[in-house]
Amino acid sequence: MADLKTDKLVKSYLLDFGLTENEIEVYIALLKMGPSTVMNIARKTGIKRSTCHNYVEELIAKGMASQTHYGERRLVIAEQPEKLKFLVEQRKWEVSKLEKNMIEIINGINSMIPSNKEKGVSVKYYSGEREAFYVYQLSMKSDEVYSFSDLERYYSVYPGTMDLWVKALENNKKRVVWEILVDNEEGRKVVANSNYERYKVKFFPKQKTFELINFADYFVFDNMVGIVQLDRDSTVGVLIDSPIISSSLKLLHKVVWDLI
Repeated sequence: MADLKTDKLVKSYLLDFGLTENEIEVYIALLKMGPSTVMNIARKTGIKRSTCHNYVEELIAKGMASQTHYGERRLVIAEQPEKLKFLVEQRKWEVSKLEKNMIEIINGINSMIPSNKEKGVSVKYYSGEREAFYVYQLSMKSDEVYSFSDLERYYSVYPGTMDLWVKALENNKKRVVWEILVDNEEGRKVVANSNYERYKVKFFPKQKTFELINFADYFVFDNMVGIVQLDRDSTVGVLIDSPIISSSLKLLHKVVWDLI
């Protein structure tokens, strides 16, 4: 029997793989039951038969289940866990195929967009940890970044991502980052372990104010402003594309930088 830690790890991986919680429940039930009818799966899981049928169809489409017939009865069969390796390799091949023509396709799509932008402001929202991280990833490609950050909150939401920031500096020799950080233990530790001249840091004066608010990350790069609400339960990213707003916040950053 799998322990609770293993059970949680398996479910977390399958969620990352692209299954929903209900699909995972149906898949695990199928593994335990063996070839089964939709009715029996519904009884086992407590999911309505019509809804269970939809989850089964999704599992088949995602390669995690198959079907056969025994007489007139339709039986659903869970694919063995080893097939995950094949499916992941298949996805890697599909992604590599897409990457080959990515730049050409992006340029082609951009050519379809009118170049004479109005004076309006483009604002995009990204809900959830994964989606919001895209805003950070965009900033990693920039030559200059000006940010107000709380690394303690950042790494509580995105642990294990430090290498991505290091690679962004190492891969782009023109890249310079100016960070004004909330003064806490995590921020001090990151700065102490950093040996990059192009990573420049100052700390906000220690204030109890920062203990009373949920500090969000603000960062300026190119003509954009990224804002990420760092909360494990409700992470949200906002991307503002505006030369005027970005230059204004960049100026504010420089003023604060000179004051502290």
